[in-house]
Amino acid sequence: MLLLLMLTQAFSKALIVLDYEANKDFITKFLCINRQKPQLQCNGKCYLKKKLKKADQAENSPASKEQKQKQQDLTLYYQPLAASISLSLPLEARPLASPLEGTPAGAQITVFQPPKFTV
Repeated sequence: MLLLLMLTQAFSKALIVLDYEANKDFITKFLCINRQKPQLQCNGKCYLKKKLKKADQAENSPASKEQKQKQQDLTLYYQPLAASISLSLPLEARPLASPLEGTPAGAQITVFQPPKFTV
């Protein structure tokens, strides 16, 4: 959802132009400022220019800059609190737990090492 919103914001001007191209006839007949003067051949470009200017102002507004800063400050990395607490406890205070489930607490778990050959 967040990705969709970010993409919409990034391509807002392109979406405005695509909307204009898709609805050019409607905009020319009903929304164009110069619809009463067909000799100007505006064809709704005044409406498009007004929409693009409004989008540009919204993008450059101080509230928008604050929102962009908040997005940049968003932390995308999460470290569980329990992991950082258990590492900071002294050895005597750490709970006795087996590293693998089902393994007895006193069992030795070693890292695999390849066999050594003597010739």
